[in-house]
Amino acid sequence: MLTSTLRTVCAAAALCLAVAAPAGADSLDMPALQARLDQLAHDFPGRAGIAVRDPATGAVAGVKAQERFPEQSVFKLTVAIALLDLVDKGAMDLKRKVTLYPRDRSVYWQPLAKNITPAGWTTTLDDLMARMVADSDNIAADTVLRLIGGPAAVQAALTARGLDGIRVDRDERHLQSDILGLTWQDAYVEPAVFQAAADAVPVATRLAKREAYLNDPRDTAQPAVMALLLERLDKGELLSPASTRRLLDILDHTTTQPNRLKAGLVAGWTVAHKPGAGPSIEGMTLANNDVGLMTAPDGHRYAVAVYVASVQGPRERADAFIASVARAVVASWKP
Repeated sequence: MLTSTLRTVCAAAALCLAVAAPAGADSLDMPALQARLDQLAHDFPGRAGIAVRDPATGAVAGVKAQERFPEQSVFKLTVAIALLDLVDKGAMDLKRKVTLYPRDRSVYWQPLAKNITPAGWTTTLDDLMARMVADSDNIAADTVLRLIGGPAAVQAALTARGLDGIRVDRDERHLQSDILGLTWQDAYVEPAVFQAAADAVPVATRLAKREAYLNDPRDTAQPAVMALLLERLDKGELLSPASTRRLLDILDHTTTQPNRLKAGLVAGWTVAHKPGAGPSIEGMTLANNDVGLMTAPDGHRYAVAVYVASVQGPRERADAFIASVARAVVASWKP
């Protein structure tokens, strides 16, 4: 079994090939899995990065696992880790009351917006964390990120854990505005105002910003490092036992994107996961991701990170690809 230091070194090494494990030491046929992943990535009409880790052995398979891919809502998992790190240190309390007003709204997916009235709506920090991760709510994400000290606080928590292959640089408001070529304005909390501004951006500008985003190292992750994060979370190496249990329970109850990793499972398998999705601009989906811990019928868990960028055509094509990765893991499992 790899030590924490060696695992970090492994994450920094080239992980595009399977790492050999002792004979009979793991229940995934890693060479077979690697061959399946190579074929899937070869046939896919887009750019994809994959990393699969066996936390019990440190064995790894992957494709473009060291390249950077846009995080989109997967970043909310790292925000939760940063928050729980502060809770473990006694600097934050999940029972803290938080009141949200219309000015606190964000953009795109924000189901809790319906609860917010001009008089405000009050909940707890724990509830916001759960909505941020399980429901991928953008209001919850932007609020939690603000309360813990912004992207710098998340980056500090990641760096302290040797997870520099993941970057968090902007909240949802500023990230999504930047992608479209807009500068965030408070008026954009009104969906109609934000949409009108987005529609007014010239096509040439949208295309230029699209390419800039796909080549921007900000708000990106290396699949290998995200899989390592999941492995270490599962082993209780990132947070206290109580915080680890809370976050894993939230991931178990994810409500979004059932057509990705979850769609590739068969009877007896489960997944605790965090998806992410970017906008589609001029026929190109910029990001479509899912990362999580797949649990086999025997209770063995595998850390899986799948990132898709710049795929032409409908988003369902990227969903199907992610599901096919989960199926490849299942097919490579040896009870």
